[in-house]
Amino acid sequence: MKVLFGMLAHETNTFASGMGDFKRWASNGWSVGEEIFAKYRNKVSYPAGMIKAAEEDGVELIPTISLSNCGPKPTKEAVEYAVAELIKAAKERKGEYAGICLALHGAGCAENTDDLEAYTLKRVREVVGPDMPITVTLDLHGNITPEMVELANGLFGCKQYPHIDEADTGYSAMKTLIRMLREEARPQTALVQLPLLVAPPIACTFDKPMKPITDYVANYAAKHGLIDAAFFHGFPNADLPCVGASVVVVAEKGAKEAAAEIAKYIWEMREQLKFEGLMPDAAVDRALAELKKPGTGYVVINEISDNPGAGAPGTGTHLLRELLSRNLEKTIFGYIHDPDIALLAHKVGVGETVSGLLGGKTDKIHGAPIELHNATVCSLSDGNATFVSPMMEGLPECYGKTARLRVGNVEIIVTELLGEQTYDDRPFYVTGADITQYDIICLKSENHFKSFFQPRAKAIVATDPPGIGTSNFDFYNYQRIRRPIYPIDRETTFSPLT
Repeated sequence: MKVLFGMLAHETNTFASGMGDFKRWASNGWSVGEEIFAKYRNKVSYPAGMIKAAEEDGVELIPTISLSNCGPKPTKEAVEYAVAELIKAAKERKGEYAGICLALHGAGCAENTDDLEAYTLKRVREVVGPDMPITVTLDLHGNITPEMVELANGLFGCKQYPHIDEADTGYSAMKTLIRMLREEARPQTALVQLPLLVAPPIACTFDKPMKPITDYVANYAAKHGLIDAAFFHGFPNADLPCVGASVVVVAEKGAKEAAAEIAKYIWEMREQLKFEGLMPDAAVDRALAELKKPGTGYVVINEISDNPGAGAPGTGTHLLRELLSRNLEKTIFGYIHDPDIALLAHKVGVGETVSGLLGGKTDKIHGAPIELHNATVCSLSDGNATFVSPMMEGLPECYGKTARLRVGNVEIIVTELLGEQTYDDRPFYVTGADITQYDIICLKSENHFKSFFQPRAKAIVATDPPGIGTSNFDFYNYQRIRRPIYPIDRETTFSPLT
């Protein structure tokens, strides 16, 4: 038995300026064919789980492509190129494979489609027809549509935020597909869309209020013998009719009733899912207060609104400007994306100084550039790293030419490339910085950094200044999302059974 598999995922922030070409989409890596095995076998992410499940059951896998990123809308040309590569493999090996397992995202759109997942699945269906079993993994932040349900035979969502269970999700999707091919299962999929926007910073599944909700869904699935049940938080950084939270259940029977019951429970918990971010000055004040409390260790300040993992540019200066104005000892910021300054630092060398405008070059929303005057170059790096975060452990990353600068008491990691958001200490480590020697660690991320930092930090403080990754829904000029929707429309009503 053979199964075609691969990954084509994009989390699209429609408020980001401009369009993203294929080079931008593939900036975190583009793997084709056998390269997928080398990258993911015995590692993490959805393809890793798929590979593990298939090898356990003696199923031969036919690899296609692996592509995953976030950012502004991909261009039509980028989509057509990526999908064409997937379709090419599907056509060339048609007749060999009995089923397909794909890792998509759920919050993808592009210049030529509002629903990248449905678009991709339609193109695949044009090759293999309506009857071939296809299972799909989706990100917890997916904005799930009925078209996705219709075009697949099972949608499997990751459950944890940070997404430490991606491999588990890929494993479940592949195992279920294999059972279908062996005629051991006939799953049905049900979707319930909630009129609910969930602020991502409050949605970390390690903590209240989201942990008890996540536990409820898991316990419900186990108690009722469901194949899979996922609460998709949705991706609010997009202006599309499908934006919002949802529940998806995959089961042999009773999927619709189970999805409705879970959705009803979540809706009743909506008042607990409130978030109000601090501005940088208040966040620094709170960090200093946390440092004064008994105990040792550093405090992390995470800048939500300029999170590259939500499609933000990673060039924002709001938090960094506050740090420089305070000039606090033992403070480090990692990282800000600015190829001009990173390359200039490499040109002058360690021990020399650089001057110029840092950050703030993408748009005005994320803050004006900071004027550097004789910032000292502490160290330089090629930016090559391997993640150690539980979410990304073992996977490669490259920040390009990277520099650690010092301005007064504040050290700043500057990168040539916009890589992943800060998941762990790697952006600091590649420049020789030991984060345990600092009091305040600043980074751009929303929740994924917690899988590494939460067990290690004395405290974590979130700041949410203006930016396209903000969780302040009033910031967005929504035009197309379905209304009414909570919490924008406080009087929104919902009944999953109607």
